[in-house]
Amino acid sequence: MKELDFKLVKGIFDPEEAQDVLFSLINNKIRFHQLEAFSIRERNLGTTFSSESRIVELEDAKELISDSILEATKTHAKIKITGD
Repeated sequence: MKELDFKLVKGIFDPEEAQDVLFSLINNKIRFHQLEAFSIRERNLGTTFSSESRIVELEDAKELISDSILEATKTHAKIKITGD
């Protein structure tokens, strides 16, 4: 299998911008896993545990990010995001 690396996000953002970037990524990943689970259920292909677990992880991450962004907003801090 060939391994490829891509820079998806790289920069320093105001809290509002960081929230937009991160929540867009997370919300899209949540939708992906919801559709994946739906497809598995509809076609009776097996368990949806993996997708459902990932959705919970992403929702938890979203909550932590929200807390961090709130703190950054209060202190007028910038947020550095790097994502491969």
